[in-house]
Amino acid sequence: MIANNRLELTEVSLSSITEEFLAYVRGLDFARNMDEASAFLDVASILVEAKSAALLPADEEGQRDEQSLAALRERDLLFARLLQYRAYKQAAADFRARMTLNAGRFPHPAMVDEAVASLLPELVWTLTPDDLARLAARVIANAPASEVSVRQLHVPLVDLRAQSLLVRDRLRAALTRGSGGGDDAGSLSFRELTSDCATRIEVVARFMAILMFFKQGSLQYRQDGPFEDLHLRWVPGADDDATAADGNGDDVTISEGDFA
Repeated sequence: MIANNRLELTEVSLSSITEEFLAYVRGLDFARNMDEASAFLDVASILVEAKSAALLPADEEGQRDEQSLAALRERDLLFARLLQYRAYKQAAADFRARMTLNAGRFPHPAMVDEAVASLLPELVWTLTPDDLARLAARVIANAPASEVSVRQLHVPLVDLRAQSLLVRDRLRAALTRGSGGGDDAGSLSFRELTSDCATRIEVVARFMAILMFFKQGSLQYRQDGPFEDLHLRWVPGADDDATAADGNGDDVTISEGDFA
């Protein structure tokens, strides 16, 4: 009845809704339908309280007391119940329409024609449950061992740590020899450093090692211009710093994680 009025809360005429309800309950058996009458009283009390809270003015700051807020919360819950009621009512009407539409249909019992059934041989069991258990045990016993495939794992094409050691050792040897003259004394060009590389990936690995050594402050470089030779020189004392840091001057602190 409330849904049929479709009015604002402050415009709802409680007297008209009450008259509609009284006309409805006159035909009810109160001995059996007392719950419906109690539900109406609950809804009516919520509407009266919520309408009063909506009509009463708020304070200067627009705040309402706790009782008014509680009434408005009850109003929201009531409206939510009305929306659920409307959804269930629409669903019931849809079910009723579908049942009416399909009222004249009857299911056809499925069966196999005798001509087709005679073509199928009778199932004859030749094994006992114990035979089936032994077959299952044999299959499980002969199952292949579980193996984890490693084909999807990344296999490095070049040992970055070994290439880093090679770069360091050659630059240290060049520094010890003091080869070259002037600014190039004790240096080694990148062309010379990669002259024995068999693949391009080795060249890339040595260049990455150079970048990491430069980042660590263990290497200096000089290039006169674009596309000119890159001269590399190991920093004197870098080995002493590495030894003091990790206690092992024969190793490098470079791993594959540095190139990730």
